[in-house]
This record gives sequence, structure tokens and C-alpha cells, in this order.
Amino acid sequence: MNYDYHIHSEFSYDSRIIGADLLIKALELNFNEIAITEHLDLLPQELSVYGLPSLQKYYNYCVRLQKEHPGITLRMGIEIGDYHKVKDFAKTLVSGFSFSPILGSVHFLNDHTNVAIPLSTPLTPDQVKDYYMQNLQLAQSCDIDILAHLGVYKRYYTHVPDESAVQGIIDEILHTIIRRDIALEINLSSLRKPYKQIIPEVVLIDRYRDLGGRYISIGSDSHRIDHFDRIPDFVLDICKGFDPPRLS
Repeated sequence: MNYDYHIHSEFSYDSRIIGADLLIKALELNFNEIAITEHLDLLPQELSVYGLPSLQKYYNYCVRLQKEHPGITLRMGIEIGDYHKVKDFAKTLVSGFSFSPILGSVHFLNDHTNVAIPLSTPLTPDQVKDYYMQNLQLAQSCDIDILAHLGVYKRYYTHVPDESAVQGIIDEILHTIIRRDIALEINLSSLRKPYKQIIPEVVLIDRYRDLGGRYISIGSDSHRIDHFDRIPDFVLDICKGFDPPRLS
């Protein structure tokens, strides 16, 4: 199946993608399914700047897009940023909607560093540990379908950092998502950034496989229409032997 389960459009504050353009291009590229996964970012520093999107308007928007483009399956998903920090609030907001897939992601460290944007300096060892510990908390405590962009802080790096000091935490994250049937995302956004690699990297995906991981999700994490394209052949090769996410 040709799919992309991580795309942002008009209801994400940082996206320039128009939904109708996305569906037309997806059909041209012979996708079977795509998911629009708009940001639901609920930390105070985010709400004070970007506000709270109307989930009802977003739902109606996806219903209209699907009716206008019946040749492809459109999933109405959501990416809940730092879900573990806003869990009760987030669950209340999404409870009336059948979002699928639900992506969980970590954007902010405890010191308020935003790891999803270019960093002025590389993270310190303590910050890297904090980043992975938060992913572990997210995976352990939140009802998600996909763990999104694990390792996102590296997108703007020009080298592969040594993460041996946090390998134990990473293994615990992998064990947790395996136990909970959460899919590990292959995020393609780093291919468009200085890092020039998928995240997580192939070595971590191999580790996930060795530990018994079954579910892989592919996400372009597109915010511009020119970023949404065919899935690279090498990514499709990596996915052989894995199943897509278990979605309702």
C-alpha cells in the first residue's frame, strides 16, 4: 500500500498546503491513502501565540475533501504535541472525534527548548537524555497510534551524534511501543534538512525489528506541497517485513 500518514494542511499554523491541492497531487502520485494530521499543540506558550484550532471545522473540512476526491482514502488524523504534558486537556478535546491516526510527538524539552526548529547549538547530553525520557513518558502514558519523528532534534545537524549514552532509554522506548502496538514512524522530513537521513535512522529501525517490532508508519511530515512526493524506494525497501499501523 502506498500511503503517507503525516501531512499538515490549512489547519496547522505552520503549513502552506491547501487540502484540495494535496488530494489532487496524491491521486496523481497513485497514493492509496493519506492522512492529514494537523497539529494540536496545547502547551501555554503555543496556545498564547497560535490559539486553539476548531476541531469541528477541521472535521468538516476533511469530510468535504473526501467527498470531493473519492478516488483516494483520506484519513482524518491529529498530531498531539507533547501529549504526555497535556493529557487530560487533550483527551477532553479529541474525545468527540474519531481521529485516526493519532500521532504523538515531543517538541519541547523541560527547559522549554523547541527541538523541532533549527537549534543555535547542539543539544547537551542532559538535553538529549531529557528528549528521549519525554518520548518514553509519551509512549508509556498516552493512547497513540504512531510515535512520530523520534530523533527530531537532529534534523538540522550536519553529523550523526553519538547517542550511546541514551541507548538504554531508546531501547525502553522501543520495548514500550512494541508492547503497546504503537507504530514507529519513518519520518522523511530530515531528508529535506541538513541531516539528509531518515529519522530514526536505519540502525534504529533495524534495532526495532530485532526486538520484535511489527508496525512501521511512513510520514513525509509535509508542510509545503512540494515536500509531498512519492515515497523513496529505499524507504519502501526498509519497510519490507513490517506491517502498516493498526488503525481503526
